[in-house]
Amino acid sequence: MKEQEMLEPTELKSYPNFSDSKHNLLCSELKQLYVAITRTRQRLWICENTEEYSRPMFDYWRKKGLVQFKELDDSLAQAMKVASSPEEWRSRGKKLYYQNNYEMATMCFERAGDSYWERKSKASGLRANANRLRDLNPEDSNAMLREAAEIFEGIGMVESAAQCFSDLGDYKRAGMNLSFGMYGYTCMSFAYKVLY
Repeated sequence: MKEQEMLEPTELKSYPNFSDSKHNLLCSELKQLYVAITRTRQRLWICENTEEYSRPMFDYWRKKGLVQFKELDDSLAQAMKVASSPEEWRSRGKKLYYQNNYEMATMCFERAGDSYWERKSKASGLRANANRLRDLNPEDSNAMLREAAEIFEGIGMVESAAQCFSDLGDYKRAGMNLSFGMYGYTCMSFAYKVLY
């Protein structure tokens, strides 16, 4: 740092030896700062109300041209708000969907204005909840499964709808869903279940 003229000769001080037990809080704060800096997408806002403790780090970053100092007021608060685009919401929703976090995915798709994925995610969540509740509360489980089946049917996901109706024992409705398009063979297997 001395070679890069980051510290003035008068600023050099002697510091105590590092002790894990004594400096535990410092380690924790530095780890959190590291995570905040490395995970930032656009801007990192650091609000500090005790200048005495933050001054050395701030001075170091300022000399490297990495930070700006701003007084907190209403205009700054408005500048801090950065709205996510529909595509960002959709992308986040798909990530959550494929992680089976259907409730949060549904919210993301709603904010993206993507009704197809919103309904698909809601139906998938209902089906997952129905499967979890099947042994504990069959009545609620069946109601959720039926709602999921109807949503799947409404968005044209006939295989998923048919599977839900089949799980409910409604083979006729499952077969009707599969009779559309190229699902004739699967439809016949459901019909076979009903007849034999």
